[in-house]
Amino acid sequence: MRFAPGLTLTSAPRLTPRGPGGRVVPDGLLTKPAARLDDLSPWVLDPDWSDAGGKVVKAPSSVKRNVTCDVAIPAGDIWVAYTQKDASAGSLSVQLLDPFQASPFSNGIAAQHVARFTGSGFGKVRLTANNAFDGALEDVQVVDMTSLLAQPSDIYIAAGQSLIAAEAQSGPVDPDLDYWVKRCLYMPGNTSGTYGTVVGEVAAATGPLQMRQTSHGVSPALSFAREIEKSTAAGRTVLILACAEGGSRIVGSDAEWNPAGTVGDGRSLYAQMLASAQVALARTPGSQIKGLLWGQGESDRSLVMDTSYPPAFAAMVAQLRSDLALPALPVILLGPMPDDTAPEQPLFLQTQARLDQDSGHPTAIPGVHYVARPTGYMSGDGTHPVPEGNRIAGRLAAARFLSEGYL
Repeated sequence: MRFAPGLTLTSAPRLTPRGPGGRVVPDGLLTKPAARLDDLSPWVLDPDWSDAGGKVVKAPSSVKRNVTCDVAIPAGDIWVAYTQKDASAGSLSVQLLDPFQASPFSNGIAAQHVARFTGSGFGKVRLTANNAFDGALEDVQVVDMTSLLAQPSDIYIAAGQSLIAAEAQSGPVDPDLDYWVKRCLYMPGNTSGTYGTVVGEVAAATGPLQMRQTSHGVSPALSFAREIEKSTAAGRTVLILACAEGGSRIVGSDAEWNPAGTVGDGRSLYAQMLASAQVALARTPGSQIKGLLWGQGESDRSLVMDTSYPPAFAAMVAQLRSDLALPALPVILLGPMPDDTAPEQPLFLQTQARLDQDSGHPTAIPGVHYVARPTGYMSGDGTHPVPEGNRIAGRLAAARFLSEGYL
């Protein structure tokens, strides 16, 4: 196992879990005790909702049931973050009242969800559970995002395949670990009715991040963003550009990540990444692309990978730097799983490690920094990590980026 110079598993910053009674809830319009549901005095619970000590739980009912709080909500961009857990059926959604505006999505998935609203002011927030919902609501916060969304962003492109995308792997998310920090935003790669994301519209960086396909797992880009945010200058936000897609390739004339490839029907992931980057840059004046977080190669594994992969990767990096007019764009190359037993895996690991600018190998690329994943986090599918493996990988990637002095 190889770590970047000066980095070890223990040196990577650790996530702060959301413990009972002290959960990490963003600052907002509700007091922290009210947002954590430790103080229920501002809340009105319909029948079938009950206090369970720091959370409210609902039993199945014959009709929809609400949890409502009076709160003066100003005009502007208003986001409502709420954590739900333990539902075996049904769904929960959020609404603002006086006047009425409903979130476009509703689900029963255990996660911290963030619904986005724009309006001229409201008087209440309401969580609505359908009759089948039988889960818990652990916290609710109403956040005025108007000023933050006007700030310039430091943009980090998250690209590659499923070890970054975590579409059906590396799940489920844990809302106690995969939660939103206010300055951490992202631009989703797909429009998802399940999670309320829209391509081209900024959303809260909370798990699961939606990449080019609907994703349900933990992407390393989330913990990467949270660690980077701690070192980001005041007055700026961190924006993850979600571009990864499972099963994608970089080697070959028809590869999706080949910038000169012949893949058609809108399937050029390189072209989509570049277009998304331009949209992100134009969103707020002063935004800038700070780096590329790349994790890919399983679909390109072969016994000649040491000769096929380096030129393909180098061409993609060179073209991206040229297209973005960023000749020194940093690239964090997040390595594959070291305990994958595929016969090509040792060569895969060696090939990517040699791309590091400090490897001394002829294929080394300036500004490319390889970050090895630790052993011991393989999932049952033999290819992808368990969720904690991706959380650790994201923190290690952020630590390498910071150790190179890019912020």
